[in-house]
Amino acid sequence: MKKVLLAVAMMAALAGCATKNYGRQGELTEYEKKTLSCREIELETAKVHGYLDHVEKESQFDGRSVLSFLGDFGIGNTMEKSSAIDAAQRRLSQLQLARTNKNCGAEVAAKASE
Repeated sequence: MKKVLLAVAMMAALAGCATKNYGRQGELTEYEKKTLSCREIELETAKVHGYLDHVEKESQFDGRSVLSFLGDFGIGNTMEKSSAIDAAQRRLSQLQLARTNKNCGAEVAAKASE
């Protein structure tokens, strides 16, 4: 009986450690909103898209997914992925708003016509 309880406790501990962690994209600060140039906004947008690609790639099924499923039926990984994507989408929206406020589309069109 003690061996069974020990085995269950060890699996639960491993499953907790197996939950994937993607980090978060921070919201655009007031300073960034005021000072980012159109080029910097485009670079930040590209970084967020790269982050989203990374999250998608990392969320694919692997050994940690199996351990996580044993501990919490995979709910932790699903919640972590969802939170990471939500944070990135908020940052993308803020970058789009900054792009619009600074008329970055007009700047790109003017340079293209030169």
